[in-house]
Amino acid sequence: MKRWRCTVCGYIHEGNSPPETCPVCGAPKEKFELMTETKQKAGDMVSFTNEADVVVVGSGAAAFSAAISARKQGAKVLMLEKADQIGGTTSRSGGGYWIPLNKWQKEAGYEDNAEDVLRYMARYSYPNLYNADAPKYGIPQREFELLEAYVNTAHKMASDYDEWGALHSIMEVNWTGKGQVDYQNHLPENKNIRGRSIYPRDEDGNIKISGAELIRQVETWARDHEIEILTNAEVTSILRNAEGRVNGVTARVNGKEHTFHAKLGVIFGSGGYAHNPEYMLQFQRGPHYGGCSVPTNTGDFIRMGGEIGARIGNTAGAFRAQSMIEAYLQNPGGSSNVFYLTGDSMILVNKFGRRIVNEKRNYTDRTMIHFVWDPVRAEWTNMLTFMMFDERTASLWQGYPPFPVLGGEMPYLIKANTLEEMEQMLRERLEKLAPHTGGFTIDSSFLENLKDTIKRFNQFAVNGKDEDFQRGETIYDKEWTTSPPVLPGAEWPPADSLNYTMYPLREEGPYYAIILAAGTLDTNGGPVINKHAQILDWNDQPIPGLYGAGNCIASPTANAYWGGGSTIGPGLTFGYIAGNHITRE
Repeated sequence: MKRWRCTVCGYIHEGNSPPETCPVCGAPKEKFELMTETKQKAGDMVSFTNEADVVVVGSGAAAFSAAISARKQGAKVLMLEKADQIGGTTSRSGGGYWIPLNKWQKEAGYEDNAEDVLRYMARYSYPNLYNADAPKYGIPQREFELLEAYVNTAHKMASDYDEWGALHSIMEVNWTGKGQVDYQNHLPENKNIRGRSIYPRDEDGNIKISGAELIRQVETWARDHEIEILTNAEVTSILRNAEGRVNGVTARVNGKEHTFHAKLGVIFGSGGYAHNPEYMLQFQRGPHYGGCSVPTNTGDFIRMGGEIGARIGNTAGAFRAQSMIEAYLQNPGGSSNVFYLTGDSMILVNKFGRRIVNEKRNYTDRTMIHFVWDPVRAEWTNMLTFMMFDERTASLWQGYPPFPVLGGEMPYLIKANTLEEMEQMLRERLEKLAPHTGGFTIDSSFLENLKDTIKRFNQFAVNGKDEDFQRGETIYDKEWTTSPPVLPGAEWPPADSLNYTMYPLREEGPYYAIILAAGTLDTNGGPVINKHAQILDWNDQPIPGLYGAGNCIASPTANAYWGGGSTIGPGLTFGYIAGNHITRE
């Protein structure tokens, strides 16, 4: 069976041909690309290697980075992938990586500064601890060393991989013709620096916003350099010798247990626990419904690391994006995230019909609004929110996720001729969702408040100033989450617009709504690492021979999303660090 990836939203379709339209974002079949089939499966092999210098667990960006850097140092490397296909959640992503001080940024004329980067990262990741005048900006030693290692190493990693031919990169240029700014560009520590977000570059020198392309390049290098990759190989335990050094793993390969020995050690570059219902219930700060991580991400490293004394951290953390709850329930293993709330005549309201956030803020920070607890009602007030827009936005941005092609019917899309009809349809939808939401529904004041909210928003749009949430006052709002319409020939922005991120909703329908919940790209808590990517025990001592990178560890970012590619960037970087350190050690 062939696998097709939607290049718009990352949805994976299995079949002999792509679907006519993407069931998640409505993109036409032309937007699907055939995913590269895994060239070598464990089940197809007569025999496979049971011993290597380095065993790497996983096959996403972090795992391949670890394998490549270790192999470059001369180590024999074996990769073990739980799924039947390689790539992990990276293959579903846009494929970008956040790399400060990168050479492509410099070539484009954008000046970066290591100290400014560190200040920005510290301020964003640890706002309650940050002190610009304190040593290490007020954050603990280990956490600061992780940030410092990232700043000092990420750009070297990207340059090395480009030079080695493992992963060719290019700086992203957005629709304004400029390099991208970071997600909190307006913070004084950031200074509106551009160009830190880079992507894979194809053979013709063009940017490829595709995690599948990233995986294609690193896989090609790995196989060309004799890195063995086994799929259907689920690692079940970590092995140690009499001195306590990690020297291998056990893994279930096509249902049969095998032991894999590692002379130098083991590097975990696997996924988080987004598809482990028990962990999601016990560790996360509030309810989540879906996301975009692959179904094999069940937090195995937390259990295995815990069994040998690994210190566990950031368990409530995740890289987040709002999720279309109905799309998730229809396809729990698929991709249901909404990253950018584009369009201008569009608002996001809660169960009371009130706006609750600047709709143009970045997806991971915007999603945090769902975890508001009402101590009187004893409920998550914003557990479900409602993205509402009119015919203007539905038409001008049709086909841009999550907007379907106009006229297309998507299971998560609600269309009503009037606001009164919309209220009734929302109640009906929420009643169907009740078994999954504890009976969550809109308040009796919803319709009246919604009308007042639209009236107030429309006045903000006319005046060009959002007095409630400052929408459109940052470069990020204007360049990341607001972009020109996809409808050819559309005049935009209007000549009289004072703030093109906003436009009045029409007084007459039809109106549209999408029900949103909190979701994850993946979780980012697990065993804790030091600046060498070594896994630490509860006494903050390295567990000899055990390393980690990617979403399976306690992320060096904490809960911040520094800029486009803040998941893959740290994964690549600390994978690179792990591969280099394990061979030197």
